[in-house]
Amino acid sequence: MRRPSWSEPSPASQRLRRFFLWITRRTFQDLHIDDQEMADYLSDMLTDFAKTDRLFEMRDAEGAPMASVVEMLCSHLPGESDLQKERDFFQYLGDYLLFMSGLFREYTEARGFLQYYMVEGPRAYRKVWEVEKGMFRPTARLFERLWRSFEFHAGALHYMRKTFFRDFRGGDTPGDWRRRVILLATDGGAS
Repeated sequence: MRRPSWSEPSPASQRLRRFFLWITRRTFQDLHIDDQEMADYLSDMLTDFAKTDRLFEMRDAEGAPMASVVEMLCSHLPGESDLQKERDFFQYLGDYLLFMSGLFREYTEARGFLQYYMVEGPRAYRKVWEVEKGMFRPTARLFERLWRSFEFHAGALHYMRKTFFRDFRGGDTPGDWRRRVILLATDGGAS
């Protein structure tokens, strides 16, 4: 599902993963969601996106990070011959859209992106599902659930944000969120 890491995760990365796993399981428990596979996937996604370089992984020709979904889609060559690259692109796009529409709902809504994200997110996961299904991978079921219930899982992430990551100072950018998460995870916010 996620890109394999050929090196051993650092202790900080392992702590961050445990923190997100605890928060995700707690969110799922509060919302009466019984889906361990999805909790694991979302925890991995949150751990990845807590790293700024992963959140803004896509770069333009000058090397500047792309934060616009339209830019990302325009930079992608449809029908790329490498099926794995095609699949990875759409997984990243789906993850980015889920992350932003879930954890940063007010931010995306205020900028008029939310409805667009709610259309493009499921579309991206559906493309991943099609590849996974065509290759008879067992993970196809997970991406089918992400495709069919994108809005539901974005809502779960939004609940998570409001419940566990509320910022009373008004900061609502991915950078502000990342700093708070790192503080919570390293100060023993979850064991």
